[in-house]
Amino acid sequence: MSIYKSINHPNPRISNLLKSILKLHPEEINLSLNRIKFLLKKLNSPHRKLPRTIHIAGTNGKGSVATSLYQLQKLNGKKVHVYRSPHLITFNERIVVANRKIDDDLFYKSLKHVYSVNENNVITFFEFLTATAFFIFSNFKADLLVCEVGLGGKYDATNVLNSKNKICIITKIGLDHKEYLGNNLKKIAKEKLGILKKKSILICASQNKKVYEEVLLEAEKNDCKTFIYGDDWYIKNKYFYFENKKKISIENLSLEGNHQYKNIGCALVACSKIKDLYIEEKKISKFIEYIKWEGRLQKLKGSISKKYPNIEFWVDCAHNPLGFMALRSWILKEKDLIKRKSNLVIILAIGIAKDFKGILKQIKKMKPNSLILLNKTNFSSRSNEEIYLEAKKLKINCNLLEDIYEAINLFSNKEYQRRETICLLAGSINLVGEVIKLDNNIT
Repeated sequence: MSIYKSINHPNPRISNLLKSILKLHPEEINLSLNRIKFLLKKLNSPHRKLPRTIHIAGTNGKGSVATSLYQLQKLNGKKVHVYRSPHLITFNERIVVANRKIDDDLFYKSLKHVYSVNENNVITFFEFLTATAFFIFSNFKADLLVCEVGLGGKYDATNVLNSKNKICIITKIGLDHKEYLGNNLKKIAKEKLGILKKKSILICASQNKKVYEEVLLEAEKNDCKTFIYGDDWYIKNKYFYFENKKKISIENLSLEGNHQYKNIGCALVACSKIKDLYIEEKKISKFIEYIKWEGRLQKLKGSISKKYPNIEFWVDCAHNPLGFMALRSWILKEKDLIKRKSNLVIILAIGIAKDFKGILKQIKKMKPNSLILLNKTNFSSRSNEEIYLEAKKLKINCNLLEDIYEAINLFSNKEYQRRETICLLAGSINLVGEVIKLDNNIT
């Protein structure tokens, strides 16, 4: 329950109801889909009344792939439901109904209905939200459902989706959530590949060799039609290649970071190879200019950057070593800090269960001038003492400040005005959300 430390909503009715739902959360969680199946049955099985589904699992890139697919299909005239997690600012971001983020009135009424039907039965918070989302989707027409796995795959609440023509996308898999999914890549891959059903279509991103072995094994077991990175498609020099070197230019992709080209590639396989989702090649090259994904290598342009015009502020939702590896590549190559002789300041907050040692190893390679930790966060964060001691072992210049406000005010210091400075805020989606709210003056 600690991951839901700061449940709140600007609408007090929704906020109170979300807190009541959290109280239904079991003290101990057993890996099972029985709770959500029981609730869905009482709701007349809404999960069986949904449009064609794209189900996305993986360690990194799920959100980018889901967002790209949604926005590409929307631009092509389709109506799309989207279920994703977590959120940056409010819970409403998690549920998109026929191309529109859910409004407070529908969200409240749906939560209240499902709460009543559940009759105070024990259920996890995520299971409850998932059942509510599927109930909402079942009452509105759409051409497609894009659904992001919450955690893992096999026992994730979203895995009640079992349509025969389901499209499964497996994004980059790395070591994360080891306490739930296993302590090695093979175990984690097998858990995430649990979303595959008989005759599913499988689109797989670039993977470690051990992960590929599991992918091919599970795909064969389930008789899946496969589109595997390296065999059936690949990305090179900002081109998407498929079908014996047929290619589409993706150089106009609006998203920052080289890793996003492989993420968009997963979406483009679906848009190129699956009849219901087909988009003409010329349209794809144009549409990708308009994809927006807040909080992912996003440059701040609001009140913070206006207050400190000499500082480049960037936020990114990287929260595990794999995410920071992509950040490291971007900061060293795209920003070219050594040649520009820029200061690099990283403001970091890490979730309580995250691999902070792996993250710090990646930060060490970025050679920051300063790493700033925060005493107060709006979520359950890793002990600053642990992070600080590990940073000192790695000889990273590390400082501890009270909160994000004190950290931002640090740039009033004249030393940051003398030389170009880049400030990167990362380590937690909650931190990024808090900073974006601050930058946009959202209360």
